Amino acid sequence: MSILKAENRDQSLKAKKLRKSGIVPGCVYGSNLEKTLLLQIPEADAKKFLKTNSVGCKVTLDVEGNKINALLKEISMDNLGNQIEHLCFQSLVAGEKVMGTAQIVLLNRDKVAEFIQQSLFEISYKAVPSHLIEKVEIDLEGMKAGDCVRIEDLDLAKDEDIELVTAPDSMILTIVENKRTPAGTEEEAAAE
Repeated sequence: MSILKAENRDQSLKAKKLRKSGIVPGCVYGSNLEKTLLLQIPEADAKKFLKTNSVGCKVTLDVEGNKINALLKEISMDNLGNQIEHLCFQSLVAGEKVMGTAQIVLLNRDKVAEFIQQSLFEISYKAVPSHLIEKVEIDLEGMKAGDCVRIEDLDLAKDEDIELVTAPDSMILTIVENKRTPAGTEEEAAAE
């Protein structure tokens, strides 16, 4: 689990002013907190953290020495996707289910000659903190045109500790035959 250092943020400070000074505003909420904590994180630290982490990852927030186990719930970026606008976290309580998001990662794309039509990029689910997952890997090696993968085909769907929110029959991907015609084939077919 990653550790991210943060400081308590003064509510009177405007988020726009913080961002201009190299600070990313954030918040952490949860049933075990009296109120939502407003945070400020150095932009360099936030960028470094997001290079290896994404929505759905578990993190230990070090807020001025107070450690909070949390789940990254939301990343807000500017319109160009260059600047982090805000980070939102949910504190984790042992035994209490939370909504999680698992990113879908496709392995061995280069070993599939056909077109990979991916229609789902993340899976929403509920689980207690000890059973949260950040990503689901799907190995494409050996797949051919006509093959498809649904959520119900994954080990995640069979895990009794995970309650799926995304429908189990949701299609993740389909392998589609490349229908490129060799040069001249269309002209020959039209002449006949």
